Amino acid sequence: MTTELIHLIYCSTATHEMSEAELLALLAVARAQNPLLRLTGMLLYGGGVFLQVLEGPAASVDMLYKKLERDPRHHSLFLLEREPIRERSFPDWSMGFHYVDTNSPAGADFAGAFSLRQPGQGLDKPDIRPGIALEILRQFARSQR
Repeated sequence: MTTELIHLIYCSTATHEMSEAELLALLAVARAQNPLLRLTGMLLYGGGVFLQVLEGPAASVDMLYKKLERDPRHHSLFLLEREPIRERSFPDWSMGFHYVDTNSPAGADFAGAFSLRQPGQGLDKPDIRPGIALEILRQFARSQR
């Protein structure tokens, strides 16, 4: 029996500016649990915004997303894509991570795609087309290699 492989991409707003220690703790949990669920992915954070792709068996991805919807560290989740995939884009990473400096040239694209109404109030509707979110994640992933 073949397990359907999907990716799910969402963005959300942090309830507060995340410290380095908070981000490291979040990553430690994800990197410990994701292999058990056969999940891989990439997380970007900057300017109070999260952008994440999760890849793996549909049941595992959907279960984790339901958990993320209740996570008090963020709000205003926007589901950007949930699609079947043939292969993973981040096969070697239980959870890749990049802090986005929104004042840098690369960070300007990120900030432009995910604009905040006002700090702490949530995202405006993301100005992003299908496929663009994944390409943004891949660009930051390439910069980590």
